[in-house]
Amino acid sequence: MGDSANLWKQTLDILRQELDESDFMVLFSEVNDIYKVEANYIYLIVPNALTKFRIEKFYISKLNEILSTLTGSLMKYKFILKDDVEAAEKSSLSNKDAMSKRPLKAEYTFSNFETGESNRFAFISAMKVAETPESLYNPLYIFGDVGLGKTHLMMAIGHYILDNKIDTNVVYTSAQEFTEDYFIATSTKKGKENIETFYNKYRSADVLLVDDIQFLEGKQATQEEFFKVFEYLHGLNKQIVITSDRSANELKNMMARLKSRFNWGLSVDIKVPEKPLRVNILKRKLSYLIENPKEVPLEVLDLIADLFTKNARDLEGGLRRYITYCVSMNLPFTVENVYLALESLIPEKEEEKQNNIRNFENIKAEVAGYFKISVADLESNSRKQQIAYARQLAIYIIKSLFDPPLKTIGELFGNRDHATVSHSYDKIQNLVKTNPLVKGDYDLLVKKIKS
Repeated sequence: MGDSANLWKQTLDILRQELDESDFMVLFSEVNDIYKVEANYIYLIVPNALTKFRIEKFYISKLNEILSTLTGSLMKYKFILKDDVEAAEKSSLSNKDAMSKRPLKAEYTFSNFETGESNRFAFISAMKVAETPESLYNPLYIFGDVGLGKTHLMMAIGHYILDNKIDTNVVYTSAQEFTEDYFIATSTKKGKENIETFYNKYRSADVLLVDDIQFLEGKQATQEEFFKVFEYLHGLNKQIVITSDRSANELKNMMARLKSRFNWGLSVDIKVPEKPLRVNILKRKLSYLIENPKEVPLEVLDLIADLFTKNARDLEGGLRRYITYCVSMNLPFTVENVYLALESLIPEKEEEKQNNIRNFENIKAEVAGYFKISVADLESNSRKQQIAYARQLAIYIIKSLFDPPLKTIGELFGNRDHATVSHSYDKIQNLVKTNPLVKGDYDLLVKKIKS
């Protein structure tokens, strides 16, 4: 706190030279107490809402600019009302007690989230929810593949709300943790007492953040309890934010009334990051990995961005491996050394990708010939029984032999969506186990394909 107090004093000394003395005294004479230092923010206590409004409206950019010059870091100032601090300290239920066993990650803030075309709408929506919780966007349902930033945005909402109103009870949980909490509450001797503790934990939330809701698929009893919590909080106009790896409509073995409620507010998706965004993500991550990011040529970042195209998590893993390898082996940061460092991590090469595409097309041709139909029939929207069955069988064979992403398979069959491909696979998988005729078709086709 001592260093932070000194930084605030230096900041005010510099700002004072640029302001009229009377204006300076009115605004800053009573802003001296530091509440806390956390996650790159110095929190200062202000006496009233008017002072807070005027500082944040007219002076916050200048204050943060001075702080950045003094520290050479990303530190920023935040201002908290004195009344909010006192309310938080008197509260019998502290944020620490109410928060989940898995707290918000300090680095998952809006300022650390890199935006591009693939995630901008999700980012703007999350910001709006953070600024005005209990808005029309309730719940906010964020979905997308792994490693695209869903959890980052969710936790950023929590950080923003706590930064601006510290006595808000933000509860973060994963669907798996919710399930474990419910299991513990119903499987121990204390019974009613544990159930009450379970309900109090989640029903006391002003903001409920639930990660990976797809984990509740097939868990009927847990879904019932989550439905009760959802109804209770939504009825009180408490903000709910949910993440998932797919849209609400694509969730399987999930109560229809839950899926319906997930669509009540706003549903936003995060897509695979485009090339410029991938490069910007690498630039941001690089600043945390080495002292002088300029040592790494842009060509290196360009290449890594080309090698890892699916998500930010793979990008960061590739960059971290490259930096560690070069530093450990005392090698220069060159394009050539990217291949040395990342040989075991580099995804499917283009040649292999083209080979797989040829294999997929061969399978389609083999299946079409077997059923005496055309490949165009397989790719069409025809629902004729023979064509639909052949199409589903071809999808199952490709998935079982090569396991490509469902999206890739969908593109092979007339751009069918994730849910349709998944349904086809599940249906044939079940029939292969239970229907000897389907098993015979599958075995014969696979034998012909492999030969």
